[in-house]
Amino acid sequence: MPEYKPVKCASESAINHTMDPPDRVLPRPNGGSCTFYSRQLRQYSSLPSHYRARDERKKPLSNIEFRCDLNMIKSWFANFNESQKRTTLLELYDMCNGSVWCHHGLSLRLEYEGGMHGRCYPGCMDFVTWFPLHLSLRILSYLDPKSLATCARVSRPWKEVSYHDILWQKLCQLPQWRLSEAGERKHRELHRKHNGRIDWRMAFVERYRLKRNWARGQCHVRTFEGHTQAISCVQFDEDRIVSGSHDKTIKVWNMRTNSQWSVMTLVGHSGTVRCLHLSGNRLVSGSSDCSIKVWDLEIKPLWSSIACKVTMLGHTDTVRCLQADEKKVVSGSYDMTIKVWDLKGGECLKTLHGHEGPVLCMQFDQRHLITGGGDSLIKVWDLDMGECMMTLEGHQNAVTCLNFDGERIVSGSLDHTIKMWHRDGGTCLATLDWRTSEGHTGVIRSLQADSWRIVSASDDKTLKVWDWATGQRLLTLRRHTDGVTCVQFNDFIIVSGSYDKTVKLWDF
Repeated sequence: MPEYKPVKCASESAINHTMDPPDRVLPRPNGGSCTFYSRQLRQYSSLPSHYRARDERKKPLSNIEFRCDLNMIKSWFANFNESQKRTTLLELYDMCNGSVWCHHGLSLRLEYEGGMHGRCYPGCMDFVTWFPLHLSLRILSYLDPKSLATCARVSRPWKEVSYHDILWQKLCQLPQWRLSEAGERKHRELHRKHNGRIDWRMAFVERYRLKRNWARGQCHVRTFEGHTQAISCVQFDEDRIVSGSHDKTIKVWNMRTNSQWSVMTLVGHSGTVRCLHLSGNRLVSGSSDCSIKVWDLEIKPLWSSIACKVTMLGHTDTVRCLQADEKKVVSGSYDMTIKVWDLKGGECLKTLHGHEGPVLCMQFDQRHLITGGGDSLIKVWDLDMGECMMTLEGHQNAVTCLNFDGERIVSGSLDHTIKMWHRDGGTCLATLDWRTSEGHTGVIRSLQADSWRIVSASDDKTLKVWDWATGQRLLTLRRHTDGVTCVQFNDFIIVSGSYDKTVKLWDF
């Protein structure tokens, strides 16, 4: 085995100025065998006795020996790939833990080179380009909508990640941005792409704009005219508005056209039409002639069909309020009773007694029935048993309107106030009036509520929008020239009727 001989240099200055290229210290020619390279390693590790002696004596290397070893290390390092070079540097850095001068010299060099990433390519620390997609999405999912939109302007990779449907779908599902069940279905169909996927970013943009318009009161108002007397009740669906009036007629309006004239007029009641309930092509109406009628409305582009299917007789005074589902109709009357009717046959199934004044408003779900009356009371009924479970007291005058979402009740009264109640405890949570809450200055005629807002109508000629959670008045709408008698709304529009004989559509 040949003896290892270290490189001899004429002088230290010669070494400093003459650096042997790596391939001249440990030759590993291109295409050479691994056996040759391994033999050189064995020669280096087994033969240099002066190195073993140096380790035993722990004496420092001379400049010549140091330069020779350094050239050999550099020659090996040049043959490493990028991963191996990185591993070598990290391990060498770990070996410097006890040397302050090593850290000091390294920090000075890095500072001179412009920092730790002075020679890196641009964006080397951009987590969006380095991290897997699911990690980048997880980080961006904690941003609010405005910050997420700002991220799209950083760079092209940031735009691609910040436009991902997962981020915007998550925002759309937050409580403050959710729509009603019908609104959710409409939005998904509206923003469905050709491949069947939903463009959630555009869906959220529209929801953001919609909520901003509600907060600012920015809407387009259309007016429908045709009734000859005051409007008493309104209902609407995706295409139609139905209104009842003191002129004893029911008019159906097409909200998809710019025409202010009705599509059809239903004549059949002999008194004021006081209440309506529209569901699909079925319309239920109640009147001061003590009757309830069930109509079949079939409106097509080329033809229309109107038919009164059932007439329900049993009340002895004005039918003031009603609601229907697939099987039954529940009605309240000035005769102080509540009746439950079979929808198809028209027979009265049961009659509930409890109010000591006219029953002016009502709403029911699968189990509970909530009613308000001229006796200033709100009653909670078990609809199956027909028994009054609870009575809510607090209003100083007749309860004219209410809304019930399963747990919370909101009611309006002739005493000019709106009250919020909890059904289970029967406690009044808040009172909205003109003194403390910038409320109505007239009688509350109608109201409706959804998950986050309340819309109320009053004799003071205005509609007001309230925040359900805080009771704060969000905006006041003024376009009617007389008292507003009825109101209904969804996520996109408000429909109102007034003593001024007009129906108005407020499109947000």
